[in-house]
Amino acid sequence: TMTRMRMLGCIFLFKISLILLIQHQVARAQSIPRACSSFSTSKFPFCNVSLGVDDRVNDLISRLQEDEKSGLLTARESPKGNISRLGIPEYNWGTNCLHGVQSHCSGTFCPTSFANPNGLGATWNMTNVHVMGSIIGLELRALWLAGVSENRPTNLPHVGLDCWSPNININRDPRWGRNQEVPSEDPYLTGQFGIAYTVGLQQGQLDKRYLQAVVTLKHYAAYSLDDIPGTNITRLNFNAIVSPYDLSNTYFPAFQASVMQGGALGVMCSYNALNGVPACGNQFLNKTLRGDWGFKGYVTSDSGAVYTIMSKHDYVKTLPEAAATALKAGTDIDSGGVYDSNMLNAKTQGLISDADINLALHRTLKLRFQLGLFDPIDDQPYWHVPLSVVGSQEHQDANMFSAQQSLVLLANPKISSSSSSSPTILPLPKRKNIAVVGPHCNATSDLVGTYIGQICPGNEGFSCIPGVFTQIQAGNVGGKTSMSPGTSVGGNSTSGFAAAMAIAKEADYVILMLGLDQGQETETHDRVTIGLPGVQDEFS
Repeated sequence: TMTRMRMLGCIFLFKISLILLIQHQVARAQSIPRACSSFSTSKFPFCNVSLGVDDRVNDLISRLQEDEKSGLLTARESPKGNISRLGIPEYNWGTNCLHGVQSHCSGTFCPTSFANPNGLGATWNMTNVHVMGSIIGLELRALWLAGVSENRPTNLPHVGLDCWSPNININRDPRWGRNQEVPSEDPYLTGQFGIAYTVGLQQGQLDKRYLQAVVTLKHYAAYSLDDIPGTNITRLNFNAIVSPYDLSNTYFPAFQASVMQGGALGVMCSYNALNGVPACGNQFLNKTLRGDWGFKGYVTSDSGAVYTIMSKHDYVKTLPEAAATALKAGTDIDSGGVYDSNMLNAKTQGLISDADINLALHRTLKLRFQLGLFDPIDDQPYWHVPLSVVGSQEHQDANMFSAQQSLVLLANPKISSSSSSSPTILPLPKRKNIAVVGPHCNATSDLVGTYIGQICPGNEGFSCIPGVFTQIQAGNVGGKTSMSPGTSVGGNSTSGFAAAMAIAKEADYVILMLGLDQGQETETHDRVTIGLPGVQDEFS
């Protein structure tokens, strides 16, 4: 009897906990502003779920006033897209999700940060990429419901549900500052990466009626240069001269595969010009992307790229002309202020028509409907994703598995070549004298890459990540573990060489940690040489 009472008590407590969890998720969902949620606004035809999506979108567009439209076509300027009289909440276009949601934590729940895409490409395992995309999309839903903002010092609004990822440009030069963001120099492998990420992120597992999130393939097209040190040439004014053969053989295939096979619904046009025409004003957005490949989604500019049509490329003379050039070429969203400040002027000058504006509105608003943002939420699982999925053990296990597969072991020789039974160097035995030397000997933040979400909760920075030396020391139980950087990543001082050499001479094993950091290569900054920076070659 007592056992049965305990069982009933456990069942009762479980049910109470489940009810409280559901109530908590409903409360979180109701705290996010949403369309069609009030008695007055729910009567609009665009809120009528019995109508087709295109009819609902057209009805909404027909109710917009002229001065309300540009705000809906502007990224990262929320809450300008808020139209209270229609019950339309703001929407923040553009959350970076390169290898994890680039957001703040919500309390102790921090987004899972996967290995950099160049490492993921080295796995040759696109199932890993599909799983990563699915996890990113699910965590994005939970973080969006929590109202968190991007992990940036600026005061951006809460994250949106379209990811400005993946980066599927081609890494044809190891000096490019953004090669860490892309999976490969190979167009085919990069395309497979794009397909896997797209399907995983957009389709999700919880509700096939709606998109889990929206990918935004970047950067279209022929973008593989950020600056040429010693010149005035940067990605903002660079004109990529590319033959039709190289476009079809190298720079287009990954985008084509991700659109036609993966069903990608977002593309970002790049800063550079292509054969004399700025990418965000180039008709290949309409002709190739939409015409040849059947793309059905939206196109956004990179941040400030519409402005550079006038300011850097000198392709047009005025900002209304820049707005018109981009809009008519097929750029639906402006990440910047050009559309918001100049779209009406462009229309008044006869450079664009209502039809041009409404077409961009239809492409973008339709995605918000497909995300379920205009439908009742009670039976939508994506409106009730618990915060507990963010950084969950299941997600961390998937992260660890893909990170392990990304490692490349060039050789693991036997300790003694004279004996066939001699053990290999790896795995390292315990209770040994191990020296960890080099500028990354106890690295933390330098190992997690770029475009990252908040890793540690609160104001802990990267303190929750064990450094290289710290982790090796913890594993070398009963042994001695020492470290010495020897030199800095990009410095020229050799004064630390002696200390590092001293502990290395005494050690049974030496682990040499060399490499780059964001000061050597990053977005906006390319390298000049391919060698190790500073005096690392001499040190090694």
